[in-house]
Amino acid sequence: MLGCACLPLVWMSTILQQQFNRVGRVEHGSVALPGIMRSGSVGGPDTFNTGSMPAPQQQITMGQMHRGHMPPLSLAQQALMGTINSSMQAVQQAQADLGQVDNLPPLGQDRASRVWVQNKVDESKHEIHSQVDAITAGTASVVNLTAGDPTDTDYTAVGCAITTISSNLTEMSKGVKLLAALTDDGVGSGQNLMGAARTLTGAVCDLLRAVEPASGEPRQTVLTAAGSIGQASGDLLRQMGEGETDERFQDIMMNLAKAVANAAAMLVLKAKNVAQVAEEAVLQNRVITAATQCALSTSQLVACTKVVSPTIGSPVCQEQLVEAGRLVERSVEGCVKACHAASEEAELLRQVSGAACTVSQALGDLLQHVRHHASCGEPIGRYDQATDTIMTVTESIFSSMGDAGEMVRQARVLAQATSDLVNAMRSDAEAEVDMDNSKKLLAAAKLLADATARMVEAAKGAAAHPDNEEQQQKLREAAEGLRVATNAAAQNAIKKKLLNRLEIAAKQAAAAATQTVAAAQNAAMSNKNPASHQQLVHSCKAVADHIPQLVHGMRSSQAQPEDLSAQLTLIIASQSFLQPGSKMVTSAKSTVPTVTDQAAAMQLGQCAKNLATCLAELRTAAQKAHEACGPLEIDSALNAVQSLKNELQDAKMAALDGQLKPLPGDSLEKCAQELGSTSKAVGSSMAQLLTCAAQGNEHYTGVAARETAQALRTLAQAARGVAACTAERSSAAAMLDSASHVMEGSTLLIHEAHQALSCPGDAESQQRLAQVAKAVSHSLNNCVNCLPGQKDVDMALRSIGETSKKLLVENLPPCSKSFQEAQTELNHTAAELNHSAGEVVHSSRRTSSQLAAASGKFSQDFDEFLDAGIEMAGHTQSKDDQIQVIGNLKNISMASSKLLLAAKSLSVDPGAANAKNLLAAAARAVTESINQLITLCTQQAPGQKECGNALRELEAVRGMLDNPSEPVNDLSYFDCIESVMENSKTLAESSLQMLYAAKEGGGNPKAAHTHDAIAEAAQLMREAVDDIMVTLNEAASEGGMVGGMVESIAEAMGRMDEGTPPEPEGTFVDYQTTMVKFSKAIAITAQEMMTKSVTCQEELGGLASQVTLDYSQLARQGRLAAATAEPEEVGVQIKGRVQELGHGCIYLVQKAGALQMSPMDSFTKRELIECARAVTEKVSMVLSALQAGNKGTQACITAASSVSGIIADLDTTIMFASAGTLNAENEESFADHRENILKTAKALVEDTKLLVAGAASSQDKLAQAAQSSAKTITQLTDVVKLGAASMGSDDPETQVVLINAVRDVAKALAELIGATKCAAGKAADDPSMYQLKSAAKVMVTNVTSLLKTVKAVEDEATRGTRALEASIEFIRQELSVNTITCA
Repeated sequence: MLGCACLPLVWMSTILQQQFNRVGRVEHGSVALPGIMRSGSVGGPDTFNTGSMPAPQQQITMGQMHRGHMPPLSLAQQALMGTINSSMQAVQQAQADLGQVDNLPPLGQDRASRVWVQNKVDESKHEIHSQVDAITAGTASVVNLTAGDPTDTDYTAVGCAITTISSNLTEMSKGVKLLAALTDDGVGSGQNLMGAARTLTGAVCDLLRAVEPASGEPRQTVLTAAGSIGQASGDLLRQMGEGETDERFQDIMMNLAKAVANAAAMLVLKAKNVAQVAEEAVLQNRVITAATQCALSTSQLVACTKVVSPTIGSPVCQEQLVEAGRLVERSVEGCVKACHAASEEAELLRQVSGAACTVSQALGDLLQHVRHHASCGEPIGRYDQATDTIMTVTESIFSSMGDAGEMVRQARVLAQATSDLVNAMRSDAEAEVDMDNSKKLLAAAKLLADATARMVEAAKGAAAHPDNEEQQQKLREAAEGLRVATNAAAQNAIKKKLLNRLEIAAKQAAAAATQTVAAAQNAAMSNKNPASHQQLVHSCKAVADHIPQLVHGMRSSQAQPEDLSAQLTLIIASQSFLQPGSKMVTSAKSTVPTVTDQAAAMQLGQCAKNLATCLAELRTAAQKAHEACGPLEIDSALNAVQSLKNELQDAKMAALDGQLKPLPGDSLEKCAQELGSTSKAVGSSMAQLLTCAAQGNEHYTGVAARETAQALRTLAQAARGVAACTAERSSAAAMLDSASHVMEGSTLLIHEAHQALSCPGDAESQQRLAQVAKAVSHSLNNCVNCLPGQKDVDMALRSIGETSKKLLVENLPPCSKSFQEAQTELNHTAAELNHSAGEVVHSSRRTSSQLAAASGKFSQDFDEFLDAGIEMAGHTQSKDDQIQVIGNLKNISMASSKLLLAAKSLSVDPGAANAKNLLAAAARAVTESINQLITLCTQQAPGQKECGNALRELEAVRGMLDNPSEPVNDLSYFDCIESVMENSKTLAESSLQMLYAAKEGGGNPKAAHTHDAIAEAAQLMREAVDDIMVTLNEAASEGGMVGGMVESIAEAMGRMDEGTPPEPEGTFVDYQTTMVKFSKAIAITAQEMMTKSVTCQEELGGLASQVTLDYSQLARQGRLAAATAEPEEVGVQIKGRVQELGHGCIYLVQKAGALQMSPMDSFTKRELIECARAVTEKVSMVLSALQAGNKGTQACITAASSVSGIIADLDTTIMFASAGTLNAENEESFADHRENILKTAKALVEDTKLLVAGAASSQDKLAQAAQSSAKTITQLTDVVKLGAASMGSDDPETQVVLINAVRDVAKALAELIGATKCAAGKAADDPSMYQLKSAAKVMVTNVTSLLKTVKAVEDEATRGTRALEASIEFIRQELSVNTITCA
């Protein structure tokens, strides 16, 4: 019986399947298979055996149907058939290629060879594993996509999945052949691996045949083929030793999947009972159809589980299993709805609902099992949860400044978390056998407990005084101290967690890059844009060169989790991978529109999006891991260089024994050029190392040491390659010795640079550095001179130098030839020398042996030419002519030496900047100097010298004409065109006129009247593009398609790390204000998404689009804020917090898309709510970082608010004084307060100075000045009010004058604080600085006025005068009132 093996038979139904040109037969099965009438072989009528049902529901007509009577295939089905056919050819070719392993050249047994083999094994295993992941995920996708009605099938997506399978299988076969050759131990292990790969290709062929639209294969055939692929994939991974999950995990997963199927079978039974009591046939059939679909979807779930089980660690495989689970959930919902519509029997419907709940519960258990594996993996340590809580809660405390109640609530949570951590550490200390470790744990626990006690005391103070800002600050500082103590106590656990996250991110990024490369290669045939194709190929090659480093770093870290060098290797490899990976993403995206094959285009686009997401995670993980591991670059560089020296010594021993073999891909020319170019990179990085060490900059010294070690590794590999390709053992040993000397000197140089950091500017240290650097430079030159061909050039240079000594004698030898013979000989040798110069130029771009031969010939021809020249000099008529001839010969000697040096330099590093230009110039100099000599010696023959000069110049460029494709300079194509036009003005005058006319007509700068219209049109175009992008994003998100949004957020995150930001047009405060606005908008939208996930899922798309737009703006402003923040650490923190928020937004948007596709998925709802909460928390962290960036500005705002309150209080006091109700509480005089007023006023003047200085200083100093001034003005107003009250209510006028004076001081301080806030961080000549100085003057003037008032109040003699003045003022006002009344 056909159907799902784990389902019991529900009821029998006749299933008739269409047969194509073969004898048909009946197939009995459960309703888990769709009941479709299929019949018709050409050979005659088919015979059918029928089963039974409780009551006949339909009539079956028997007969024949030819294949030609089938409905024609749709265009989408035809496109799928084309994809399947091309994929089948690729798979069959891969199967044929798996007939034998790769044929590798003999490999040596030296250390470098062993390392190369191990690295290649690791790389191959990684690539094969990622390709198998893609194959199983693609297979599961095919199963899911072909599950429904053929008319509803997305055939383009099916084609994309099939393309993914075939392209990865093609690349996998190459990797398997190489891995089999590398691991073949002579007992068949390599052949076993090849056999497993062939089995997998056969299973893929079966699947491709089964899914052909015209095949007519039953559904079970597709599921069986898919299961075979899963089985074969697991066998292949086990043969490689790369099985990720243990058998127990896989067994549990399969049992959980079968439990879902069994629960679904029970639901089908309950649905049968409902169908039997249904009164209408239509409703009954709907129940049967829904039950059938439910059984089918569960069988597909079991098949998908079997397919992805061996590769369940891959995120793409987990996604496919979750998708299969969603299909089950939808079918269960459909079955329940059909039953409720068909019957009102309460008991039957209750049984159906109960069975449906059981299915949902079983499905939840399965998905939870998968998600647990995906998110948790192996536990890292018992401190994880406590440390995570401490880090999160301290951030909340920082962001809650100003809300004492919230700070205290968070402090309680923090105290509980630290208590748990302390107890765990003490428990571990008691169980620790090593007493030293036990003491360390107890000391760390005590440190953490003390910090917790201080935090608890600070929390009590904040709770007792909720309005006291100083108490809140103490609580914040205590929380910071607790955070530091936690980091110290649980440092290892935190570091392990971060490194584990980085390892996972590196693995996923490398796998995503491998998939993108495979997709790019598959899309090449249908890409109609050669330019975009070449750009993609170039970016793929760059990424392919970096993938091995990333894989090596990941595996080294996993194998040696405690090795600091391995950790740093992984971090460096991750950071180096980001740039080429981002470029490949950009190239892939730009290529997608030019690929005509829709399936290939979809595959490339999906791979690019996945890679962009993985790169964003890798960037954040690498940054956090680097922060946790600290500055390890210098020590790691020393270890790396020492290891290179050991490898070179090992290679030397193998070379002397004749056992040094070149690695695959190595050749003499390739390695020689690589060594030459790398020697310059080593010199450059060492120069940077010296500069940074001299400045005492530890960070950049570490970076330079790291780059030096990387360049030296390339140099060592190139030196080994040259030695391995050199036949003479002595020459090979000499090359390796010279490279070892470079390593020794570099080790000493890095060590001295490390020592120099402790005493920057020390003359003795700088001298030692310079001496060591000079020695290393000498060793580098010796190493380069050991290259083949270089010695021959040096010999030619020495020969020219020795020969040229003949020109230094005072008296020339007597002539041995006649004038005509001498002249003829000179012309002949000149032509030969000029020809040899051209050969030197030509050979410098070829092999080292050709350069050696050309250099020797040039040296020989120079000797003959010099002799001929000296002979000709002896025939001159005067001493002056002789001196002139000898001078020309010296010029030719110098030009010849420069030519050989330029040829030597170009042969060593053909890609060096300007090398081709220098060589061409040196060759021209030789020709010109020869021409000058010949001209001097043939002045008596008019016309002869011109012809000779022309012939020699033509000879000099003949080599270029023989090789027109060979570049002769570093100019670009357009630069060359410009040069040709410049040198051909006379001949190209008309062409130039035409170009100028085109320029005038096409881009006329004089047509100013069109500029505004053009600018307006461009602006409207930009706005229209922005609008349509928003509309497209929202439209896509309504269907759950959020890839574009995720990509946009990832790009915004990536741009924050791109080079130097644009020149800021505003201040940090400007960017901070904007960031706060967008951060709060994101938090509000996230909260709204939590609500809509329950009430209105269709609105999630628009909200996700809004999050994307707000984050893009936030990231753009964050980059500028980070660039303008002070100190630099604050900028780094802002950047990191914004990128963390970006990850949270990506997860939130993804969950929103998933929930829109499955609105009833309770798991996705919970995950979306968790993601929204995480986004809200990360927003608070961004706000906290922003507050740290403008500590001073924030303090100014707080101080200004405090002063405003003081002014309002003084206004109230003035009102009481005017009413005559301001009295002292005890018997005291004004003199009792005079000294306090004077002392406090002077302190306020000092605070004024600090405020002005703080505007141009750091944010910390500005904050201190603002807080101090607010505190001082509070004290001053209090003591002035006490003094005014002590004067008694019988003199209210004096009280009002005194209080008004201090009010003027407070008002001036408020204006000063505001001016300080605006001027903070501005340049000295900024207008806001002048406003600040003006406000400071007003402040000092008002304080002086207050002091005068105090002095006047104290002088009793002035009381009468003030009373008289008050009376006069009163009379004047009364007169004014009466005058107005009369008028």
